[in-house]
Amino acid sequence: MKKFGLSIATIALGAVITGCGTDDGDQNTDDQTDTGDTDNDVTESEDYDDEGADTADVDETDSDTEEEQTEDGAWYEELAFYDFELEVEYGHGEYEVEYEYNDGNPEAEIEDTRDGQETEMEGQEALDHLEPIFTSLDLTEDMSDDDMRDAVLEEFDLEDDYEEFELEVEFFENGETEIEDEDE
Repeated sequence: MKKFGLSIATIALGAVITGCGTDDGDQNTDDQTDTGDTDNDVTESEDYDDEGADTADVDETDSDTEEEQTEDGAWYEELAFYDFELEVEYGHGEYEVEYEYNDGNPEAEIEDTRDGQETEMEGQEALDHLEPIFTSLDLTEDMSDDDMRDAVLEEFDLEDDYEEFELEVEFFENGETEIEDEDE
């Protein structure tokens, strides 16, 4: 009896394997072309869900969005400071920046009244403006005042012919730097 059951199972298995084999005929569908390359067929079928909908673009969009969210939210997490206040006064106006990390919910304001123009930014607009500046601004609490002032002027693209320069930076490592420089 065991041999009979084993024979039936073997025949059934053979029929299933034969039925699942590949068809090398000339049948093509609108969605895929038989190129004879079985790896290509597998790749194409992975781009469709059970109902035949194309999922390749959806998956790429989801992963792009996740990367953008990680990148967008991560830049301020990498900064060495949690508070940054800058005020540079010129004969033709002033430039002010206030930034606070605020436990992962950063806030920022920028005011520029140089050359007779008045520009104010706050919230996300100010953060978007500050992101490329702050991510390339490499401030450390052990920098000299001159090096820190020069780095800030360079990254913010500010002229060095100011009348007054004030900078206050509070670092995560419990350090604080205050710079006040007046042109005499």
